[in-house]
Amino acid sequence: MKFVVPGLVSGLAGAVLGVIAVIGITAAAQQNSIPSPEESGDPGSSVLGNVQYGSR
Repeated sequence: MKFVVPGLVSGLAGAVLGVIAVIGITAAAQQNSIPSPEESGDPGSSVLGNVQYGSR
């Protein structure tokens, strides 16, 4: 019976740490904002933000 208490404590600690890890990873993985569009390049020489190089 010496192994029952440490086993229960270990199981409880693992469960608590697992719940904390799942909540932390879920909170970190949430994307709450839309990234702003990239506005680089000259609008007169670009098509949908992709600068065209060379002649066609």
